[in-house]
Amino acid sequence: MIRNLFFLSLGGLSALWFIWPQIITSEGWECANDIVASSDEELTDIESFIESLPNKIKLGLAISPKTLLKRENLTRLEKLRIVGDACFR
Repeated sequence: MIRNLFFLSLGGLSALWFIWPQIITSEGWECANDIVASSDEELTDIESFIESLPNKIKLGLAISPKTLLKRENLTRLEKLRIVGDACFR
C-alpha cells in the first residue's frame, strides 16, 4: 500500500513537472507569490503600477480571450491554471 502511494505521488509530481517545468525553481514560486500579492493590493500611484507591470504582462499573455470574457465566474482551478501558465512555463 505504501509502495502504491509512493508511485502515485511520484507520478503526480512528475506530471506537474512535465507540464510546468519551472515549478521546481524558486523564481517560478516568487512570480506566483508576486501575482497573488498584487491581486489583493490597490494601485494608488504610478510607481506601484510600474513595479507590478511585468507580472501583469505575464499574466495577460497566459489568459485566453475566452477566459477574459468570463473572468467574473472563474473557479479556483481555472485561476490556478492561469497563474501556473504565467509563472511556471
